[in-house]
Amino acid sequence: MSLAARAVLLALVLACEKLPLDFLVNVNAADHAQGLASFVLYTQHYWFRFIGALALSLLLFAYAKGDRAGWVSLSEAVSGASVRWPAVCLHVLAVLPLFPLSYYLYGRSDAPLPFPVIVGLWLMCAGVAIVALVAALAPWQAWWSAVRKLGTLWLYAAAAALVATSISRWSQHLWAPMAAITFDAVRHLLIPIIPGLQADPHTEILRSDSFAVQISDYCSGLEGMGMLLAFCGAWLLCFRKEYRFPRALLLFPAGIVLSFVLNAVRIAALMVIGNAGHPDIAAFGFHSQAGWIAFTLSAGLIAIGSLHSSWLSHTTAPAASKDRQHLVPTPMIEPTGLAEAGQAPNPTAVYLMPLLAALAAGMIARANSNGFETLYWLRPLAATAALFWAWRWLGGLDWRFTWRGPLAGVLAFLVWISLARLLGHSRGSMPAALASMPPSSRNAWLVVRAAAFVTTVPLTQELAFRGYLMRRIAGADFDKLRFRAVGATALIVSAAIFGVDQGALWLPAALAGSLYGVLLIRTERIGEVLVAHCLTNALLALAVLSIGQWSLWFVS
Repeated sequence: MSLAARAVLLALVLACEKLPLDFLVNVNAADHAQGLASFVLYTQHYWFRFIGALALSLLLFAYAKGDRAGWVSLSEAVSGASVRWPAVCLHVLAVLPLFPLSYYLYGRSDAPLPFPVIVGLWLMCAGVAIVALVAALAPWQAWWSAVRKLGTLWLYAAAAALVATSISRWSQHLWAPMAAITFDAVRHLLIPIIPGLQADPHTEILRSDSFAVQISDYCSGLEGMGMLLAFCGAWLLCFRKEYRFPRALLLFPAGIVLSFVLNAVRIAALMVIGNAGHPDIAAFGFHSQAGWIAFTLSAGLIAIGSLHSSWLSHTTAPAASKDRQHLVPTPMIEPTGLAEAGQAPNPTAVYLMPLLAALAAGMIARANSNGFETLYWLRPLAATAALFWAWRWLGGLDWRFTWRGPLAGVLAFLVWISLARLLGHSRGSMPAALASMPPSSRNAWLVVRAAAFVTTVPLTQELAFRGYLMRRIAGADFDKLRFRAVGATALIVSAAIFGVDQGALWLPAALAGSLYGVLLIRTERIGEVLVAHCLTNALLALAVLSIGQWSLWFVS
């Protein structure tokens, strides 16, 4: 592994170890902690936030600074270094005491040691565990070289992380005033639409004859503004060569204004839907999805509009970007009996559009539901349409498979079902809304859900996460990159993102994604991983429908 892959593995191991430790902490006692316990809780809470913000800031600043060749050379210099197993053993020995220490950390009357001693032992064991793991994965000289190469970026990243952590705390004071401003904006939007609208500024409740909405602090739109600011920052960083600075920085205030306007429109639309006689759709489906729809619309408007503006960007043609004018997909290996792939106008769209179409259809379906996605059939329909459009450019991929695909599918299923049981997600009952459907409608819904889960879901995800993301992390010309040339860093990062995409079942999904990625790198046949993924999902669907493990489909 390269040094970058070892750093990613270090972060993943520590994150996976922290997860069970969190479950052991007495949350109720921690919430009522006082004195030293309160200070420790406060410090711990913001320290983890600071570490996350620092790591992200370092990555962004290092990427913006450039010198990719230097980083690659430094990273590959340790590719031949072996893992130091004595240090791994020391790491394990240091982690084991953290479990009882975390259990007794807050409010346990039967704690064998005083609270300060428990905290001191916890910090000592955690420090030893981290140092041992760092030493196990790579020589200290390699880590020190990476630290020195960052130079003053450490100071900038630390300052950015400190500001981000502080803002996350002090922004809580903005909830109430922003909610009041949003209330006035929504009221002015609804007055011409709903005659007789009643507005109480003290409770911030808008009421008609049949429906009412209270604009709480969480409806102020601050979360959406923060997400859009993060998107604008990432967008300008990735496409910094195409924009005119400092003009392009105007995207930040524009994003804030656009987010506020669409949030007000979202709440007004919710009120209109409820007043029109659809309170369940307004309160459940639309309320839960309208925010994501507004964010997606805002991000799309900013990205497309700014790239087409000659005042903000160097070109009015987004296709001029190098990353968007490749030929896709050239054969990854010598195909047999496969049609040659033609030219695609946008290689990224070929791989991502099927998944994005399914996600967009899912948002629309949930927005038009009363809490249960009865219109699920929109997802496979949209994915199938996008796949039909993209299929002409996917002929250069090798869709053959052997016994390796089914074997990997069974192994991924066993890992998935075992970890789901360990994490408490192998139980659950059929959703009440599904159970209350007429038998014919319920059976039709289950058939569509299972069919999509075994066909369009694996195909769209493999094209997006393995076909595109794994290779895109390894190089800009992803469509010309052979799968066997993908390194461990791209494999691990793409598997981690694939896991996060699965929500509460992120850990088994990440491990399954790693297995699929290794299979694709070794065989260079996307047909192998597609068969593996389809079989995994088929076995999971069988577990849901035959023995009632509904939480594998419906995780709260």
